[in-house]
Amino acid sequence: MTRRHLALCAALLALAWAVPAAGQMHDHEHDHDHAPAAAPQLNFLGDGNRALCESLTMQDFRGRMKPLDTQAREISMKITKRESFEGWEPMDLYMSWLANPEFWFEYPVLAVRFPGLKSLLGVSPETRWVSASSLLNGNQYVLAEPVREALRTPDRDRTKLQRQLLLFDERFNIFWDVLNGGSLRLYPVAGDPAHTWVDFNGVLEQPGSEWADRSREAMDRLLSGLRAGDQQRIRAGLEATSALQRQYGAAVLPSAGSLKAELWLNKAHPFRNVTLPYLAAFAVLLFAFFWSLARRGGQPYPPRHPLYLAGLALFVGSLAFHLYAYVLRWIASGRAPLSNGYESLIFIALATAVAGLIFELRDRRGSSAGVSALLTAVILSVAMLSTFDPAIGPLVPVLASYWLNIHVTVITGSYGFLGLGSLLGGLNLILFLLKSPRRPQVRESIIKLDRLLFRVLVTGVGLLSIGTLLGGVWANESWGRYWGWDPKETWSLVTILVYATVLHFRWIPAMNRPWVLATGGFAGIASVVMTYFGVNYFLSGLHSYAQGDAIAVPSWVYIGTLLMLGLIVASYLSDRFRRWE
Repeated sequence: MTRRHLALCAALLALAWAVPAAGQMHDHEHDHDHAPAAAPQLNFLGDGNRALCESLTMQDFRGRMKPLDTQAREISMKITKRESFEGWEPMDLYMSWLANPEFWFEYPVLAVRFPGLKSLLGVSPETRWVSASSLLNGNQYVLAEPVREALRTPDRDRTKLQRQLLLFDERFNIFWDVLNGGSLRLYPVAGDPAHTWVDFNGVLEQPGSEWADRSREAMDRLLSGLRAGDQQRIRAGLEATSALQRQYGAAVLPSAGSLKAELWLNKAHPFRNVTLPYLAAFAVLLFAFFWSLARRGGQPYPPRHPLYLAGLALFVGSLAFHLYAYVLRWIASGRAPLSNGYESLIFIALATAVAGLIFELRDRRGSSAGVSALLTAVILSVAMLSTFDPAIGPLVPVLASYWLNIHVTVITGSYGFLGLGSLLGGLNLILFLLKSPRRPQVRESIIKLDRLLFRVLVTGVGLLSIGTLLGGVWANESWGRYWGWDPKETWSLVTILVYATVLHFRWIPAMNRPWVLATGGFAGIASVVMTYFGVNYFLSGLHSYAQGDAIAVPSWVYIGTLLMLGLIVASYLSDRFRRWE
């Protein structure tokens, strides 16, 4: 790959888009200038044409049919690492890349963040984006040898620089594909039994036919309009493309409801934006809990108490919005959103909030809803990390079963209840730090929280046990055996045994103490975290996302463990050496 080759390819594509061969197209109204494009106008599409672009359907490389808006947002985020690059709307930026490849080839748009990668590229530490042209030195791709070396290195032995280098190389290749018009499959091939859709290059390669002629005409109107900024011609190209999709691709076109749901999700970012309302609900409800402890003897709130009502309204409103967004993702994907790490996290967050509401309606002191609001916000924040891909994708064959909805819903729902139990246990341990003869209301609150915690843990371990049994039935259907000691199966059993032990301490007189149950519920979440994260990302198995090579344990695991141990030890000393009377 050389600069000369890329520039020549871009010029040829621009010429092919603007002036198709005689006999393949109808007459055109405008002549075209083939000189290198000047700087494109910012957000040139206009609201009407942008909305038409966003609602067009395309087929991605995995065969999924999705709105063009989704493609534009995913690709622009992948390339620039910004939702809005230098004020560009994602759709306008993406279409400008297609229409003005000569300009964008020279423009710094490829995100570079890692200091070691900046040193490798020879750019200053302040540099945040580089151009595609800067990656070519004469006839050589400047990263060719380092990329080859990184690919030859086993995954477990790769340095952080090599990992970042491979991600950057992927970013460059995606951008290269966009500039060459190879990523936008808008045109369904007439009569194709596999329902294949092709991009601009695919249209040009098709033999002459009514479909090919109409597709080339629609493509020419769209691209020449984009290059010239001609709104009428852009609209004509979009409408012609939409007509082709309805005529030749109707069998695989998503429903109107599915498209609207996905477009709303793209613009609203609901799972990210609901995090702050959940945190606000946590702050109000926990304040209400300690206010009741200090001023009302820890008694339950009446439903119309202003402070409690405000916190509960915030929590229920956040939960309703969260549930609404989850249902829309189900509609947009055409299946239960449970198939990957991101989707399972947003469901666990939802289950946590539901668990908090169920037990809050019983307890009415702000503790259940308050701590569940905090945990829900934390889980949603984790789902927003770059580790988890929010893109909607097709199900892998082994997950294409009704057992996905049954097994995964039950077993991941149990994590929400057990997570709630962990924070309730932690809250009870904090109350032990307030132990004093002058605070009988604290003792009463510890006893009430102990009873509540027991019910929460029983519900959680019950759901986990049922989910594990249902997983065995699914395993028998998929793999011909009920149990195979796969890491996920093994750790699910370990977690059941951990919580069963904690709960059965209730029937041992010496262990039947609120501090023991609070400690078990609080620390037991470590087994859940191992079952979910550890197995999925650090071990190799039929259920894991790992590739067989263990990766380093994140630092937050050690920090979190130390903080948990610190609270457990401090609460034990307080319970051991202080008296209630």
